[in-house]
Amino acid sequence: MDFLAPSKPEAIKSTKAPWKILIVDDDPDVHEVTKIAVAGCIFDGRSFDLLHALSAQEAQEILKSSDDIAVALVDVVMESDTAGLGLVSWIRSELGNHFTRLILRTGQPGYAPQTDVIMKFDIDGYAEKAELSRTKLLTAIITALRGYKLVMSLETNRRKLKQLNGHFAEIVQKNALSEFATAVLRQLTDLLDHPVDLLLCGQDTLSEKKNDRSNIRVLAATGGLQEKTDLPIEVLGEDAVRRAVNSCIETREPVSGPNGLAMPLITRNGMTGALYLAMSNVELEEIVGTELMQLFVSNVALGYEKTGLLEHIRNLAFVDRVTGLSTFSGFIETFQRHASNQIPLLVVHCDIQRFRVVVDGIGDERAGGVLKRTGHRLSQIFPDALTIARKEKDEFLVLLKGGEANDIQSIVTRVEDAFQEPITLDDNQINLRMRLGFASSEDSAHGAEELVRFASIALNDVRQKGMTNHSVFHPLMQEAAFERLRLASMLTGSANQTEFHLHYQPIMRSGDDSIASFEALMRFKTPAGNFLNTARMIEAAEASGLITEIGAWMFKSAFSEFRKLSVAGNDVRLNVNLSPRQVQTNRIYKDIEDAASAAELQLHRLVFEVTEGLFLSNDQVTLSLLTWLRNKGAKVVIDDFGTGYSSFSYLRKLPVDGIKIDRSFISNMDQDADALAVVKSIIAVAKAMNLEVTAEGVETTGQRKIMQELQCDYLQGFLYSKPQSCDDLMKFVQQSSVSGSTFQS
Repeated sequence: MDFLAPSKPEAIKSTKAPWKILIVDDDPDVHEVTKIAVAGCIFDGRSFDLLHALSAQEAQEILKSSDDIAVALVDVVMESDTAGLGLVSWIRSELGNHFTRLILRTGQPGYAPQTDVIMKFDIDGYAEKAELSRTKLLTAIITALRGYKLVMSLETNRRKLKQLNGHFAEIVQKNALSEFATAVLRQLTDLLDHPVDLLLCGQDTLSEKKNDRSNIRVLAATGGLQEKTDLPIEVLGEDAVRRAVNSCIETREPVSGPNGLAMPLITRNGMTGALYLAMSNVELEEIVGTELMQLFVSNVALGYEKTGLLEHIRNLAFVDRVTGLSTFSGFIETFQRHASNQIPLLVVHCDIQRFRVVVDGIGDERAGGVLKRTGHRLSQIFPDALTIARKEKDEFLVLLKGGEANDIQSIVTRVEDAFQEPITLDDNQINLRMRLGFASSEDSAHGAEELVRFASIALNDVRQKGMTNHSVFHPLMQEAAFERLRLASMLTGSANQTEFHLHYQPIMRSGDDSIASFEALMRFKTPAGNFLNTARMIEAAEASGLITEIGAWMFKSAFSEFRKLSVAGNDVRLNVNLSPRQVQTNRIYKDIEDAASAAELQLHRLVFEVTEGLFLSNDQVTLSLLTWLRNKGAKVVIDDFGTGYSSFSYLRKLPVDGIKIDRSFISNMDQDADALAVVKSIIAVAKAMNLEVTAEGVETTGQRKIMQELQCDYLQGFLYSKPQSCDDLMKFVQQSSVSGSTFQS
């Protein structure tokens, strides 16, 4: 009948730490009986581990060394009548242990009134030993364990909440997404109390498109997932992780699996993200608790929203939206960071020659594509650049380490070579040429803005002179720029405004010394009556942008006054000069037509003088204007021929009617054989090309005679008349009309 015998219960193995229960009693039999009573008991998957003390003093030592005792069964009477009560007071007051659940037992009924003890002491039970049968003892212990579990859960939550508060304070202080994400995972690891593989996915910045998930990547990772940092989630090797994160982001709901849990970061501004933990929901609940984890994730979402917004604002401030390069603010920040390392820095300020022509040809929107490709090419030219920024419009800044590592001439060569290849935009091949200004911090301790200003002054020097494609800042350039500013300010005053005047100088036919034309020349007079240097004032007007207004005034005044000078004959023309800056403005057409209409002057009576530098880029804006003038009957001549990039090869292709030989050749040709040879060559080639030739600066009869022998068409100079006001020049005109010639040999 052995089969009727009760089988031995199968031992349940637990992987959790056992409950620690302290037995405090001076009777060894009580310890043994208690041990037998709880043998084999399991509560909440955890067995019982009994600790034994035969006195209150022994109990104190055990309690000092073990802070995780769940329940203590304490005898009231031991080495003294109140030893147990004293131990309870010591545990709660001196040891500061408010978590261990205390059950008082007494073998002397009525020794201490039960009600008074329960009211006075922080205990969970008070019973006579004789009453504590095995069932009642286990009931008391299990009830106490539940109480211990509850208070420990509350304490854990309190501690975790305190942690969360500190964590959130640290997290919200992060202003960069990478720092924020790293801090989140560090704090979560701390909250979980042991290392776990973690992943935080999100967007680099706030997307302009609603529900855009194209830029979601791994912002930070730990453990076995750490190598996934910076990868887009679509290329994560772990299928389970990728599916969980994608599903979490798509549904905005937690996604739980046997080996991982993904929780969404829900923000108000539409930023998308998810937090992934390589643990099950059950494990997480046991370690932290659902509510606490939800609070943590909510805090993370708030920090993610705030940090992402700051990153978005930073991008707006430091990332150029057209080119993707740094902005000027970002350039300054990078400069200051490297300047603090006490290394020499080189600033290169460059722009695109005639970029306005590109914009007019393809439009502003597509021109943005040209700027983007230009920035990309600069990045290819300068892979060692500390930063490359777009300053404004078509201007770029490159920050390089100074010294021998970056020789200026080699930089110029690199840029020239790189831009030999056209920029391709859709079906268009656009040839660009860059102008460069350099400034170095090697010899000075200037700040970022000042060094950029120096590089800009050097670049402006290139624009003003047009003689080369680059320039290196020199202090004299700053002085010249300040002088231009001073002179420009004299053009824009009110009560002390500089007065504009026009003088005229006759241009004579070399064959009979009759008047062929009058050249209108700007003059600038101070309120005190002193004339200012014309060349410097024109330069200042061009630099400040005032040349357009001054040019419009000159057209209107010169065309009007020319009616007085027309007494010299209906075949006499008026020469006016065009500034390169004027030519580039659209309003010049209207300024000329309005002035001619007001003066009732036909354009065939006008000759427009331009400098050689105007044709260097052979841009369509210039050619279109000059073609329009010639179609209206006006003539176009090249002024100061021979002083710039003179080339007869381009003369054949340009809409011009003649040239004016610069005075420097004329004044020296009767003493300098080389100068005379140049003049002869210019006239011979011009004649062969059917171009009219004017000689400037004729001051002697000898010079006049040479030019007549060389069959130069027109002569101009002090030999005939200096520039004079319209009224003063009338005497010259009257003399010419009476004698038929203004020159008496």
